[in-house]
Amino acid sequence: MRIVGFLAAVLVLFSFTMPWFQVAKWYGNEQVTMIDIAKELYNNMDQIKETIKNLNIENPNTNLILFMSYVVGVSLILLGAIIGLTGGRGGHLLGIIGMILFTYPIWATTGEKIMDMISYGYIIGGIGFLIGLVGGGAGKSGK
Repeated sequence: MRIVGFLAAVLVLFSFTMPWFQVAKWYGNEQVTMIDIAKELYNNMDQIKETIKNLNIENPNTNLILFMSYVVGVSLILLGAIIGLTGGRGGHLLGIIGMILFTYPIWATTGEKIMDMISYGYIIGGIGFLIGLVGGGAGKSGK
């Protein structure tokens, strides 16, 4: 077992409980964890189908691509963390790709304000995926 990849995946899974984003609301800042994001996404599948249908009609070139990038990104982040527990690099690579796909629509809609929104859970998750990708092969035996 590749201990570095495993520990990096545990770090990523631990980051899911930390705030990934801080969103300014009228009553103050709301902290959003990856668990909250996944719950909202996967508990509302009927709403997702309706959103895809509406986005496809209104502006198929940008809105649908941004929305699908977000959905696929969240899925790859979760899948990458779970696969990363085996200690392989593949899960961590999926996680990094997922973070890029997840972040792109947020950046496209908020612009530079995304830097004010990102919180320490997002940063720790990204660092965990990078550590797992770079150090995931450290425990590999010769043949």
